[in-house]
Amino acid sequence: MLDRYIYGFANNLNTTAPVPVLKETDRKSGAGAAAHVARSLFDLGLKPKLFAAIGDDAEGIELEESLEKIGIDTSNIVMIEGRETTVKTRLIGSRESLVQNQQILLRWDKEDSQPLEPELQKHIVDSVLKAIPDTNIVVISDYGKGVINPEAAQKIITCAQYNRIPVIFDPKLTGLPYSYGSDAVLFQSRGMELMRRRLNYDTTNETAQHLIEQNNWGGLFVIEGKDGVKLHRLGEDVINVPCSLSQTLQQIGLLDAAAAALCVSFSNGLEMSDGAILVNAACECILQGEDLDGYVLTKKGLSTRLDEIAWQMQISQR
Repeated sequence: MLDRYIYGFANNLNTTAPVPVLKETDRKSGAGAAAHVARSLFDLGLKPKLFAAIGDDAEGIELEESLEKIGIDTSNIVMIEGRETTVKTRLIGSRESLVQNQQILLRWDKEDSQPLEPELQKHIVDSVLKAIPDTNIVVISDYGKGVINPEAAQKIITCAQYNRIPVIFDPKLTGLPYSYGSDAVLFQSRGMELMRRRLNYDTTNETAQHLIEQNNWGGLFVIEGKDGVKLHRLGEDVINVPCSLSQTLQQIGLLDAAAAALCVSFSNGLEMSDGAILVNAACECILQGEDLDGYVLTKKGLSTRLDEIAWQMQISQR
């Protein structure tokens, strides 16, 4: 999808409705959803292959060109005639006297989330299956826009398992039934709380244990923003990595950053518990982001954050 951000000052209310009037000062756009993960992977030094679908409209062309400009391989992105590219537009405002206190005023979405035609679906899935033996990580980032379905997801996961390639799945709640057999699954805390209520458990850990066993996951990472990251594994104690920031600014792109950090962790043969520390550091980078550039996990940003964490640990040991 294409992410758009319109920035401005919101000093006044509209005279005919109780809504702020945004005086635009800047606008930016960039690749979102699965492409957002690919951007971070590329900056972190990995070589992502992106399999997705876009429309043949102006937004689709802009999205593809923005990826090519960065250097990401777009050869496996299918441009579909007559389909509308998913676009998320966010209006972000602040008072002119408080420039640092920006907040989202409104988000509106333009999208076509209908399932792909069977032949297009098969083409994308076949391309993924062909590429899996020559890769070392598979990331399924499903935003429910028609590309991933249960059959496609299971074919990809089964192929990855056969080739002993770890699978990281960001299923959202809509894609939960597709994730069976994934090595690592990402949840946000609000999604986890919803599942706890739905399954009628008393604690988050009971809910996590149920989901892991039911879906044969290797681990469940719960991304809690200002409260850090929790790693749940079947029959093991919860690993809690607290957020060390004194102030958080925003949460756009948290799960994408977590997925990218896990790729780095798995690629370097780290244990999942160490991966939780790296995931939390990546999330802290995003929580400190103030604009579009801060919503993408970068090698420089992650390295700086890890240095800061290491320094804080040295200070605490003293």
